[in-house]
Amino acid sequence: MEEATQAFVFFWLAGLFLLCGSLVGFFSKVGWQRRLGAILAALGLLSLLATPWTLSFSPSSAFGHLLGSLIGPAVLLGVGFYQITFAGNVPVGRLTRTDRNVGVVMVIVGVLWLEAMHWGTITPTYPDTVNRYWLIFWPTMLLGTLAGACGAHVLVGLIGEERQREQQLMLLVAVFAGLLLLLGATNDGPNVAKGVFAEEVLLAAADIFGALVGTAVAVLLFAVVLAVYESQQPAPERLDPPNAAQLEQAGRTIAQNLRGGSEDE
Repeated sequence: MEEATQAFVFFWLAGLFLLCGSLVGFFSKVGWQRRLGAILAALGLLSLLATPWTLSFSPSSAFGHLLGSLIGPAVLLGVGFYQITFAGNVPVGRLTRTDRNVGVVMVIVGVLWLEAMHWGTITPTYPDTVNRYWLIFWPTMLLGTLAGACGAHVLVGLIGEERQREQQLMLLVAVFAGLLLLLGATNDGPNVAKGVFAEEVLLAAADIFGALVGTAVAVLLFAVVLAVYESQQPAPERLDPPNAAQLEQAGRTIAQNLRGGSEDE
């Protein structure tokens, strides 16, 4: 098999399987479709994780290596946040306080694991240098967390009622992410220099700003198109006011319902 064909099958086609399978498995209400989506997503993920061996000649294999490096902390964070969320104020399926405590511990361990990848000796390295996708992922994640937490803090304050605890939590997350960004940009790690980290933070900021501007422009264009479309629609026809017979019939129907029905029911 040629190298281009291998890259298409084991990377691009696998990524398509992962994306489409996840969407089908999540949104479909048909049992066999959900199972098929889960199988496609699992096959796509396994193929991407195997790219360091199946596509060792391709730079794309570094992405599969990063995915494999992030499986551990991602599982801990995902399960931990799930247990914290559903141990809170939910109407059904509420978990116990023990589950909540276990979730908090899992989240802390997951965050420490990610921190050890930057400040420790377990930085994703492929094949003999720091994985270039890790240099993109970590600053982008911290900056995205900072922006998301600040946005959630403001949003909860605007539309929420008696949500001071949630606001304080979002503020704490934002301060924590900002502190990690500051430390990474002013101190060298064992494998990542502060200059490289600071440069990646600036590039990540440009990416996030571009995504936000693009989203805002898309929403604005959609609103303009919708407003123009609605302005071109004819006004709805106005119905004539009810006459005396219709009002009398409505009164009899209301009185009958208030009495609990007619006598022959």
